[in-house]
Amino acid sequence: MADDSGFLTVFVHVHDKVFPIAAGDGSQRVKWLGHVAIARWDEEHNQGWRRLGIPTNIEAVEGGFEVELNSVIKDVLQNNEHIVVRTSLDPAETR
Repeated sequence: MADDSGFLTVFVHVHDKVFPIAAGDGSQRVKWLGHVAIARWDEEHNQGWRRLGIPTNIEAVEGGFEVELNSVIKDVLQNNEHIVVRTSLDPAETR
């Protein structure tokens, strides 16, 4: 559900970092949040996928339930909700 301005923000946890991601009206897929957070994980070049790969699983922090990757953001997440993205690669193994 979007905030009063009609925009949705989701806090995405990826390994050791947390990113607030503005999701606009929330019409994108949940997988998109994972890809954006993975890219931002590499704060210098926005190429986090080189060390983290792709999102493989997303869970809500509160409640710990799995969020389907192909779900529409606004249908399954609330404004300011926190989610955790699991990735196909471990950054400790890809240095």
